Amino acid sequence: MITVKRAIAAGVLTALLAGAAHAQEPAPIVRSRNPRLAATAVLLNIGFIPLRLAVTAVGAVLGGFTGFITFGDREAAEAIWGLTDGSMVITPEMLEGTERFHWSAYD
Repeated sequence: MITVKRAIAAGVLTALLAGAAHAQEPAPIVRSRNPRLAATAVLLNIGFIPLRLAVTAVGAVLGGFTGFITFGDREAAEAIWGLTDGSMVITPEMLEGTERFHWSAYD
């Protein structure tokens, strides 16, 4: 009798958890179907990604140096690191105008 109660309780718990997990799925991302925008984004990213990588690396070093010079002032270091918080790649949605391009956190 106890085994049956445990089985029913486990089944109810499983059904509740499965329903909750299904409810938390994010909305699907709708992508652009324009191949011209996709090709343009690829071509722009060939030059943009190395530039972005260099800016991010320099920002990381300068932010760390600023934190060191100011005796661990985290706000001063994060002010420099905010310059590197932007879009890492160019997407077709950015070219289309449905998504915004950010160079830094201060845009």
